[in-house]
Amino acid sequence: MVFTSSVDRYDELRREWIAEHAGIFSMQIRRAELLNRRIRRRARDVAGARPSPYNDHPSHPLLTRGVKTVEGVLEVVIVFAAAVLAPVGWPLGKLIYHRSESLIPDRLRSFPIPAFLWAAVALGVLLVLLYRPSDTLASTVLAPWLLAQLPAAALTAGIYGILNGWLAIDGSTDWWPLSPTAPTVTLSLPLLPDDMTAPSPFRTIEPADPIDRTPLGAGAVRPMPRSAKLIVIGLVVNAAGILWTLAAVGVGIKTVAEQAFTPSSTIGSSY
Repeated sequence: MVFTSSVDRYDELRREWIAEHAGIFSMQIRRAELLNRRIRRRARDVAGARPSPYNDHPSHPLLTRGVKTVEGVLEVVIVFAAAVLAPVGWPLGKLIYHRSESLIPDRLRSFPIPAFLWAAVALGVLLVLLYRPSDTLASTVLAPWLLAQLPAAALTAGIYGILNGWLAIDGSTDWWPLSPTAPTVTLSLPLLPDDMTAPSPFRTIEPADPIDRTPLGAGAVRPMPRSAKLIVIGLVVNAAGILWTLAAVGVGIKTVAEQAFTPSSTIGSSY
């Protein structure tokens, strides 16, 4: 077998969620197609009637597609802006996402989207506290750009969790959704010899069954909260932080430019 069987990380539910919320973005359509190919590959490994692998034709990556539509131009603009603003944070965040996804379902029940979004908020607050405007253009632009890569990595991991359909899975709105522990099996069978007594010729009441027939694990799993307030607020705060950083850098560039093009007082006093 050329491909190793992949772990099922709720691929069916995630593919359905991504396909329903793809909108005009072909990047999301490609994500749904890649998940569908993974599902079909896993079906070929375990099923007798195997679907043909030649029917799996996902869309080409963004850089190899021709930009001929409005949504294509919008996707290119988004990707270009992300590549310019977070050339280090983007790949680092993608690596963090894949490493965290590998913990599912053994250690994590779902992807912890709020944890990464609010980690980006905490790192962004640290960036705000450390940023000091300077008189040089390099320190005005380069310093906040380098410091912003850490919160950008955490934000990228959280956004990848949303884009890959983890909102369809219970626990994705929790801080750190650990996998539930295996239920304990308690058998109340008496350790007595077998009863070899012949059945009675008279009608008798059947003795009560001493075995608890409650399904294993019933009631052990708590109901999962489905409120997305933490995610929505985290996205809003991160967006506000990005706008504040861009505005602060813009003000710093304006100040440096004014100082560079304003004649000094010594030159004016010599005439």
